[in-house]
Order: sequence, then C-alpha cells, then structure tokens
Amino acid sequence: MAYSSGPLNEELQCSICLDVFTDPVTTPCGHNFCRSCLNKCWTNTETCFCSVCEEQFSRRPDLEINTTLREVVQQFQDKLKLEKSEVFCDFCDEREHKAVKSCLTCQSSYCESHLEPHLRVPRLKKHTLINAVENLEDYLCQKHERPLELFCRDDQTCVCLSCTEGDHRSHNTVPIEEESQQKKIQLFQTQTDMQQMIQKRMKKIQEIQHSVELRKRNTEKSSSVDLFTDLIRSIER
Repeated sequence: MAYSSGPLNEELQCSICLDVFTDPVTTPCGHNFCRSCLNKCWTNTETCFCSVCEEQFSRRPDLEINTTLREVVQQFQDKLKLEKSEVFCDFCDEREHKAVKSCLTCQSSYCESHLEPHLRVPRLKKHTLINAVENLEDYLCQKHERPLELFCRDDQTCVCLSCTEGDHRSHNTVPIEEESQQKKIQLFQTQTDMQQMIQKRMKKIQEIQHSVELRKRNTEKSSSVDLFTDLIRSIER
C-alpha cells in the first residue's frame, strides 16, 4: 500500500518496492531496505550488492532488524491512520459534523457545539477528554471499566486509576498526555537523527560517484596517451 508522498515518507520508503519499510534492515554500506525485498534480490545470486550505491559484499551480510527505524515506521503509519480516520459527533442529526473530542467518561464523541457543556458545567469538566477517536471501548480498562488515563512506564501499558491501587501500585505511572508528549519528542529526535544520517550517506555516495567518474576519466585519458605513444613509435620504426 503506497502512502502519500512527502519528505518523511520518502525517507521511510524502500527503494526496491517503493513502499514504506516492512521489517527494515540496514546493509553494511548504511542503506535501508525491507528484509523480504533484499532477500528476494539476493536469492539465487552469487554476488550480493546494494541496489542504491551498488557496493558489493564479499559474503552475504547477516542482517538484523533496525528496531529504531521499524518503530519510526510504525508511528508514522499510526499517524496516517489517525489522519485518515473520520470520527463524527454522536449527537448531531445524521452525524453530519466531525467530532473534535471524545469523552472517556461518557463514552461519546462531540463536535465543537455539543462539546460546550463539558467545558462549562463543573461536573462535566471533571470528565476525561481526548482527541476524537473511534472504538472508545478500547480506551476503557477491561478489568475496572474506568478510563485509561495513565501510562505505566514499568510495564509499558495504559492503566486506569484503580490499576494504580492494585497491580501497578508501586510502578512509575504518568498521565497519558505526558507520555504522549514525551513520545512525540523522542520521535522528532529520531526523525531528525535519521534525516542527518541520510544526508551524510547521500553526500558520501555523491563523493564516491565523483571519485569513480574522475578515476574513469583519468583511465580513459591514460589509455589515449598510451595509444598515441604506441602510434608514434610505430611510425618511427
């Protein structure tokens, strides 16, 4: 499934299948590919090489999944799914208006107009609001049937307030909004690091290509000089 074009999308795109990476692996020369794509390219061949810079490897490299890149791809795909999904207000006639917020307490989604009481009425202001989402039941604790408002960093899972009084009593828990913001910062830093790495690799490739082209020209020039010299010698004889 191809995704809309864009700078980030291109950086997360396998140059073989031209789609977003699936189980990305990194070759010794620093380029990334889908593991399955690379395996297909290297099947029944004696020479393994990079399809980007054409560097050849003396033996077939042992490729490990690039877990950092895989996580970035997953978050990128999740973001696209959120952008493409449409959540409508549960209280508009014929659900004609898109929802801006969902209430985990009420288990309903609201447009700006129907959300107003939640911003004004003291009792409703205590409810837990999140950006509009589908399948609100997924945001309820299956054990306590309370909103999943917290994130347990020890177990890397969302929990409700009742969970913190039981199995997660001594665990490090933070509000989901805080964890979400932290993940966004980490994702941005990872993306920045990847962009810088890609730029360095591209610069290196350009330098190699320039060096190869220069060597080729020198070789051709040398061959021409040798040919001319041989010609002169044959005439002198």
